[in-house]
Amino acid sequence: MKRCFLAIIVLLVSSLTASLCAQKKVNGKVLTEVKEWRMENGKKKIDHVTKYDAQGNKTEEIEYTKVGDQKSRTVYKYNEKGKCIEEQHFDEYNKLEKTVQYQYNEFGKKQSARALFPNGKLKSEKVYEYITE
Repeated sequence: MKRCFLAIIVLLVSSLTASLCAQKKVNGKVLTEVKEWRMENGKKKIDHVTKYDAQGNKTEEIEYTKVGDQKSRTVYKYNEKGKCIEEQHFDEYNKLEKTVQYQYNEFGKKQSARALFPNGKLKSEKVYEYITE
C-alpha cells in the first residue's frame, strides 16, 4: 500500500514538473521565473532558480548550496529561431568556467557543441550525427 501511494506521488510530481517545464504561461501570465525550495525542519531554503524570457526560453539557472550560497550559474543565449546558441557556466564565485557554443544544421538539429575555456581556447568539441532509415 505504501509503495502504491509513493508511486502515485512520484507520478503526480513528475507530470506536474514536465507540464510546468513545457509551459510558457502560467494562469494566462508569462512565466518569468521558477524558484525551487528545499524544506528543512519546516523552513524553506532556496535550492534552484530558473529565469525565462518572454518567448519562454530559459535564460538563467542558478543552483544554491544547502546554506543558500550560489553553487553554480548558467546563462543561455538564443538565436532568432529560438535555438540555444551559447551557454556560459559560472562557478560559486560567479567566475566564468566555460562557454559552450552550439551550431545547428539546415534542419534545425544540433550539429556541434564547442566548449571553450574563459580565455577562448578550445576545451572540447562534440559533433552530432543523425542516422535515419
